[in-house]
Amino acid sequence: MRLLTRARATDEAGTGLSSARARFERRAARARRRPWLLALLVTSALAALGVVVWLGWFSSLLLAERVEVRGVSAAQAKMVRQVAALPLDVPLLSVDTTAAEGRLERDRRWVRVSVSRRLPHTLVVEVTPRVAVLGVRLGAGQVELYDLEGVAFRTVDRPPASVPVVSASGGGASVDGIRAVVQALSALDHRLRKGVLDVSLSGGDRVTFRVEVAGGVRTVLWGGPGDAATKAKLVAILVKEPGQTIDVTVPDAPVTR
Repeated sequence: MRLLTRARATDEAGTGLSSARARFERRAARARRRPWLLALLVTSALAALGVVVWLGWFSSLLLAERVEVRGVSAAQAKMVRQVAALPLDVPLLSVDTTAAEGRLERDRRWVRVSVSRRLPHTLVVEVTPRVAVLGVRLGAGQVELYDLEGVAFRTVDRPPASVPVVSASGGGASVDGIRAVVQALSALDHRLRKGVLDVSLSGGDRVTFRVEVAGGVRTVLWGGPGDAATKAKLVAILVKEPGQTIDVTVPDAPVTR
């Protein structure tokens, strides 16, 4: 009985050793295969990268064939294309979009610009144009257009009809001056606004305008931005009173003279 048990134990030990040896050999085989697998993966990745580089920079399959401009009218889009100076019939990925954005940003007519690629053949230019809210008279009959941020971005001979034009002393219009003019003309009663003859800025932000009313022409010293609704109500009342000049620069203490 002891001999049988010992033989069985010996067989089991042999089986265990064989199993362990087999597992070891499998692990060793896997370990030997790993460098080859890694090499294959690296080679495949490099090959894929090479294909991408070839397609993007050297082949004719992804050529830049058109420039699409968004955010402006057709007439302005032509101007945007000229300023951006994006090359065509070259590999799309080789186009320097950052340089094109820089050229557009130097043109102050645009608030924001973005140049991107759209596969397979398109360059997309997105621009946000500045909106003129005020014109300042220059010499030779020209008018400089300003946006609400106080940026002078274009000089024209004839401003849009919706843009008020002012005379400015002291080097143009400041942000506060522009806001003051816009606030004044927006806050005035529409009948008074139609009677405004001219607007001037002094010191960059002090607004004065002449307005024609039933009793003649009045000069209104409006002042800077702020309290527009109160100032407009005072002007509507005081134009009916005697006096040629209405001063509402300090709304709490209006003056007529």
